[in-house]
Order: sequence, then structure tokens, then C-alpha cells
Amino acid sequence: MDGVQRTLALQADVPSDADVALVLRHAEREAIASGTYGNDVSLTERGTHSARRLGQALSLRSSSAIITSPLPRCVQTARAIIEGASWNCAALADHRLGDPGPFVAAPEVSGPVLLEIGSRAMGQRQLTEKEPPPGMRATEQGVELLLNLIRPHLADRGLVSLFVTHNLVLAVLVGQLYGLNVGEFDWPDYLDALIVWKKSGELRFRWRGLREASRPVGR
Repeated sequence: MDGVQRTLALQADVPSDADVALVLRHAEREAIASGTYGNDVSLTERGTHSARRLGQALSLRSSSAIITSPLPRCVQTARAIIEGASWNCAALADHRLGDPGPFVAAPEVSGPVLLEIGSRAMGQRQLTEKEPPPGMRATEQGVELLLNLIRPHLADRGLVSLFVTHNLVLAVLVGQLYGLNVGEFDWPDYLDALIVWKKSGELRFRWRGLREASRPVGR
């Protein structure tokens, strides 16, 4: 299974009358040069095609919102999904999804740390250490910033909303929601998504390979 198939399999379990949010890693990108942040890296041709394919499959639902990290690979992913779905909407950029994202308080401080230790080690520190890494805000605070972005789009209209982000942001969100460390769940691949919906006063969520879990809507 690729990311498109995994995401579709997870969202298919959400009741058709419930709104569903997909917190999604962008599609396949070009390689990032060692020692750089890769902010200007674009999607590959295959990545663009996969994002369109996901959009086509999601077109059975109408869209509530398409919100994306401002970085090009995420914006391109959002636009390709919209094109594939033939939705009459535009992607909106939000810095809570990237550049700098929900967990970064001082990018000039956290950036060099990330380059030095890599995404997985940074995610592990965010999920296990009592104090956030240098330049980062508390992990739960960052999760709340993301959930505050998602909650307004969850009702009972049968709509779908997409939040296009990056692997580290998505991994830390999944790990914090499930109470897991890096290595205890699957690291996000291209177009993998955390599926979120509301039921009986709770936020319900699913990640590939993990059970359905929940937390109070307002928490």
C-alpha cells in the first residue's frame, strides 16, 4: 500500500454524515541537499500525480477547507488534490502547519539543532523530554495549536477538510495524541494522514497500524 491507499482505507471508516479532517504529509518531493532545510524543494512528477489521485478518490465528499503549510511542496500538494477532486476552492496557507509550524517558537534557535540531529531525533526529544528542545515550545501546546485549527471544521455535514504539513509535525502530533515515542508507531510517509472526526463529544482519531483513540473535544 502507498500513502494514498492507506489514507483512503482509514477515512473510509468514518461515518458518511460526519465531517472528517485529514492531517496529511505532503506528496513525494525532490531530495533535500544535506545541511539545508529544503524550504524551496518541489514535488516530483510522481508526487503531483499521487496527490491528484488522492483528490479524485476524495471527491465523493465536498470540501470544508484545504489548509496548508506555506512551503512549496505542501502548497503544490494541496493544489494537486483540489485539481484531482475538482473542488471549487483555494488552498489557504497557515504557519501553524509549517514555516515554522506549531512547535517552533524561535526558528533561528531550533533550526540548527534540527540540522544537527535530524527529524526523528528531534521528534523523540519532543515526545520524551520534560523540557522542549531549544527554540521549541511545549509539545502539548503545539498540539493544541493544531487542534484549534482543526476543530472548527468538524461537524455533521459529511464534509472533508485537509491540513497539509510535514513529517516531523505530523509525527509529533500522532505520538502526543497516542502517548507513544518515536519507534512505537509508523513514521509518516508521503500522503499518510492522521484521520480526525468528532463523535459523542470527543475527537476521534486513527493512524495507520494503531487503534482508534480519542480525547475530549475541548482539551
